[in-house]
Amino acid sequence: MKKMVSTLVGVILVGGLSASAFAQYQQVGGGQQKTASPVYLEIDDDIHGDWSKQVRITSEKAQKLVLGIQPGVIKEWKLDMAGNSLVYKAEIRSNWQEIDVYVDAVTGEAWRENDPERMKQKVKISAEQAKKIALAQVNGSIKKLKLDEDDGQYIYEVEVRTDRGQEAELEISATTGDILDMEWDD
Repeated sequence: MKKMVSTLVGVILVGGLSASAFAQYQQVGGGQQKTASPVYLEIDDDIHGDWSKQVRITSEKAQKLVLGIQPGVIKEWKLDMAGNSLVYKAEIRSNWQEIDVYVDAVTGEAWRENDPERMKQKVKISAEQAKKIALAQVNGSIKKLKLDEDDGQYIYEVEVRTDRGQEAELEISATTGDILDMEWDD
């Protein structure tokens, strides 16, 4: 009979927030076989200020929440920004698939990427509204529009081509309609 056991192999303290490293072992008969490398918490570059005072959910608790939603092996573990929220992001390998799971570092809300129920709750701006917002910023025609989830936040990725052949790429929040990013192609 096979049995999975998580074994703590190290702890790092970063500004009062502990970051754990876990290795997964598969117990077969009387012996153990290591099946994954340790996973350490990475702090993303876009997090500024004293983020450690904002975090209410420990790394260990967030890992338990993640594995409760999506069983598997955590291959990547990161503290990141999703809009104005701090989130833990886990890349899970399960049955030869990679699935991203997020945990809000303040509230403990956990979800899988592209969860249809969560999308219904969070997407408040229609594709037509996103087109109007983009065309109010850039005079031209819509070349491409795509709804995507990026770090736990739903966004419309919109490409607009002007009459002069220039192209602008906009990211529009599907929740608020705010323009999150705008770049011009050369």
